Amino acid sequence: MNENLLKGSDKQFWHRYIPLYEEELGKLVRCNNVLEFGVFKGESIRWLNNKFPHAEIFAADILPIQPEWPVASNIKYYYVDQGSLETIETLFNTIDKELDLVIEDGSHLPDHQRNCLMESVKHITSGGVYILEDLHTSHPEHQFYKKNGSNYIGSFHLLLCFEHLISTGKNLDSSTLKDISKKSLFTANEIEYLFRKISNIKIYKRATLPHRCYRCGSTDFNYHEIKCKCGIGIYSPSDSITAVITIR
Repeated sequence: MNENLLKGSDKQFWHRYIPLYEEELGKLVRCNNVLEFGVFKGESIRWLNNKFPHAEIFAADILPIQPEWPVASNIKYYYVDQGSLETIETLFNTIDKELDLVIEDGSHLPDHQRNCLMESVKHITSGGVYILEDLHTSHPEHQFYKKNGSNYIGSFHLLLCFEHLISTGKNLDSSTLKDISKKSLFTANEIEYLFRKISNIKIYKRATLPHRCYRCGSTDFNYHEIKCKCGIGIYSPSDSITAVITIR
């Protein structure tokens, strides 16, 4: 992997997802159609295009096309508001292809993560992969989660539940379904549907320090307080979590 293409992306310098991507994306049997929610400065799209040069790359963002975004015949940009199911549905209807890889790296808001997960799994090929980056924003200690209240089931809770059931060989029984659909961003029918569609989940948490601070770019860390010298925490329980979801 050409890491220089990701030098400005938090996938590399903050989350340190590169080993995870190397391992998981290397398992894809095919990768002809790729979608990423969230373009930001375009480093990730540039990297995906380099990694899968024969694939069609679809990129969705609420921003209009920016001058720094990469341009190529196989890259297409679309407007999407992750808070609007209608615009997400329109995106998939416009693409009108089954996708082998979908990466959600957009707004990181828990309800937006829920929307993209629910709509995306309907359009991913069997054996394809959905990567939900920044899953930690649905962690109970994260400020984004707290904006919606407390003690509700978001994507973080749901995927932890699914991973536990799958890894222990259990089914989603009526008691568990009733419990996780109560005070939840997902209805019981949606939870049942997702559980049927998902064959495997791996949840990754950065266990090391970031390479540099996302706020100030410094590598000058206070190791006693586990913070950057600018004051940003660099080792939070609710940081740098992502889920790799394989579709049946």
